[in-house]
Amino acid sequence: MTNRFPGSLVPSVVRQSHGLQRFMLLLGFGLVGLFLVVAIFAPWLAPYDFNADRANGVVFGTQQGPSADHWFGTTVGGTDVLSRVIYGARTAVEVIILAVVLSGLIGVPLGLVSGYLGGWLDRVLVLVMDALYAFPSLLLAIVVSIVLSGGNSGAVGGIVAAAVSITVVFVPQYFRVIRNATLSVKAEPYVDAAKVIGVRTPRILRKHIFSNVSSSLPVIGTLNASEAILTLAGLGFLGFGIEPSAAAEWGYDLNKALPDASSGIWWTGVFPGLAIVLIVLGATLVGESLNDILNPLLRTRGADTSEADQAEIEHEFQELEGDTATAVVAPAETKKVAALSLTDLAVSFRTDAGQVRAVRGISFDVAPGEVVAVVGESGSGKSVSSRAVLGLLPSTAEVSGSARLGDRELLGMATASLRPIRGDQVSMVFQEPATALNPVYTVGWQIVEGLQAHQKMSKKAARARAVELLELVGMPDPEERVNYYPHQLSGGQKQRVVIAMAIACDPDVIIADEPTTALDVTVQAAILELLLSLRNRLGTAIVLITHNMGVVADMADRVVVMYRGTIVEQAPARELFATPRHPYTRALLDAVPHLGREDGPGLVDDNDLILKVDDLVVEFPGRLGQPAFRAVDHVSLEVRKGEVLGLVGESGSGKSTIGRTTVGLQQPTSGVIHVSGNQVSGRSDRELRPLRSRFGFVFQDPASSLNPRMSIGQCIAEPLHVQTDMNQSEIDAKVASLLDSVELGGGYAERFPHELSGGQRQRVSLARALSLDPDLLIADEPTSALDVSVQARVLELFTQLQQRLQFACLFISHDLAVVDTLANRVAVMQHGKLVEIGPRDQVLGNPQEEYTRRLIAAVPVPDPEEQARRRAERGALLTNLS
Repeated sequence: MTNRFPGSLVPSVVRQSHGLQRFMLLLGFGLVGLFLVVAIFAPWLAPYDFNADRANGVVFGTQQGPSADHWFGTTVGGTDVLSRVIYGARTAVEVIILAVVLSGLIGVPLGLVSGYLGGWLDRVLVLVMDALYAFPSLLLAIVVSIVLSGGNSGAVGGIVAAAVSITVVFVPQYFRVIRNATLSVKAEPYVDAAKVIGVRTPRILRKHIFSNVSSSLPVIGTLNASEAILTLAGLGFLGFGIEPSAAAEWGYDLNKALPDASSGIWWTGVFPGLAIVLIVLGATLVGESLNDILNPLLRTRGADTSEADQAEIEHEFQELEGDTATAVVAPAETKKVAALSLTDLAVSFRTDAGQVRAVRGISFDVAPGEVVAVVGESGSGKSVSSRAVLGLLPSTAEVSGSARLGDRELLGMATASLRPIRGDQVSMVFQEPATALNPVYTVGWQIVEGLQAHQKMSKKAARARAVELLELVGMPDPEERVNYYPHQLSGGQKQRVVIAMAIACDPDVIIADEPTTALDVTVQAAILELLLSLRNRLGTAIVLITHNMGVVADMADRVVVMYRGTIVEQAPARELFATPRHPYTRALLDAVPHLGREDGPGLVDDNDLILKVDDLVVEFPGRLGQPAFRAVDHVSLEVRKGEVLGLVGESGSGKSTIGRTTVGLQQPTSGVIHVSGNQVSGRSDRELRPLRSRFGFVFQDPASSLNPRMSIGQCIAEPLHVQTDMNQSEIDAKVASLLDSVELGGGYAERFPHELSGGQRQRVSLARALSLDPDLLIADEPTSALDVSVQARVLELFTQLQQRLQFACLFISHDLAVVDTLANRVAVMQHGKLVEIGPRDQVLGNPQEEYTRRLIAAVPVPDPEEQARRRAERGALLTNLS
């Protein structure tokens, strides 16, 4: 049996370090620990008092060299150097600890309040802190020291004065770091979730803000400690430190040792100086090592998904698979020459948790002019396998097997050998165009850069080719927009630029990694049309990586289904959708919502009115000299008890703004909102607090809507603590009941959000939103961040709870198929206006407005036969979208 006890004695930061980093951390801890021990036991370690110049009546003598009686020699004043170095360590540690603690006690609360509240208080505090920060730190410390002590005080007064003078220097640093972190954290959904249930500001600052920004304090404290040592030494050296007769101080000793250096009396200055160097080195090593270790961006993670996600999906897979253990491969058609061929491709990563096998020996081909879709849920290895082909994996990856481009082996190629292939023969379209484009260069410059990297072209010819490429991908006014920066283009236009870069050199293979995930459905449809037209014109082989089975049905010739790094089935697209052979494939297809099903919910007309939005207008201030932006433009709608109103529309249509305004997270410019007969618009947070028990809110991203520092039980219990008079035992019983109602069980109460899968976290969010038995639930894209199988289970649970509890629900989504399965009525938004509202079957089945028809036509359905018919019917309806 493995003995784990010794590991429990090792701090987690040490276990997370490796190699040289661990050596530096341990060296730093050792040096800091040494000086702490010396400071604590100074009276017992020092052979003499720091000011003593004689013992038993015998004078030490001045400037005596190191000897058996005086290991470090004596000073010009006849005192023992070793004793002064030891007592100087005590002075330094006392001042450092006091200065760091005072700086944190002042700077942290000011940063929290300033960042969270904003307004005039924030502006004043920022101005004051910037003014302090503008002073040279040592000069500022000298001024404060003179004001406090006049350069003359006892030991305690001198130490306090020195600490306060250093504190004045450090407070702006703590303030800046905490304020910036607070500005970031206060925008997190879990802070909004706390506001929705009526949590007061002090509790939000303590439980939700400070708990999530405090992780940087150990790093700031240790780095500031080293700066404090140097500042204290500078004060002492210049004569503004502690009174020499009151306490030993290394800076003062260095000042007195200056004349000795020219006389060959080295020991009076070397040993105090060495003490300063060692303690600064120790504090700096600890601070820098903690900064690297605690930074999640510099750590190697176990996998793309959590262990809980993998366990949940694997459990379902094993239930479906039964005794089936082999992949299902359709009978081969007439073999074509492969443009790209993967054989037994395997990828593993070295991580903190050990070796992780991401891809486990997969094999498939893609022929010229063919679209092969690689599908699967998060963590299945889709993106990893494609990046391995082009050598784009991090240094922690280990790749084996074969990836052949024609007759050339790509795996194992040096970067210099791969460079001519990347972009020229194999190109890639990345998922998020906003991050794939460099924001500081024009899109034309970025296209030209790729062209000139592979072809000998003049700048003029390359620019002309860039304009031609933009025209080819359907960019409006390409001659002008070639000079645009990425931020001046829409999402669809940015993706067109990325595709133009990918086809610039007429590649043999395009790897499209989730190319439409970040796009609205109408823009997605136009991008898919573009990719297919490029395939037809250029004969390019396309590897389409996606989790959207509607996109697969629309584009793919063949489909490769992946699960946890293995291929479980591959077949022609029409065959796979018609007769999926593997249980996992069947379950995956069954979980995909299908627009146009006939079994959706009917109308609820006779129930009480819960939500009434009347002529709502929401505007946001424009930039200097620009008019205000109207996000919601005179919208009126109603939701009754037991009814689900689906609010749909594309990005920027105003859906989420309506939801946030409904629960008081955003104040309306005009209009009135009533919930259960109570007006909620135009009220302050204090006035809204008693009403917040009437509504709940489920946010889009389950990972960010739960406070990572709170257990699941604490997250669910918080509304009960804030809005009810229940005692702790009653709250615990209610939490257990809520967890049971969302099919998790009371055992989950002690877990933390990161220990749960995405679907489990969203169930917890639903339990929290329903904890006060609200009349109204706002669900803002609650399933968009989930895999389709997890989404199906969450939607099924949501439907059961809604039918049992009969709460009114405003269900905000861009996924019309999901809305079709849940909603009684549907409201369609465009550019802040409500363009159509009515019963589900009427709006989605027989839309009256042109925009609604275009929106529905753009949604791909997971059926190749039906999707081909829809494509033919819609004709040129979407071709001009950008």
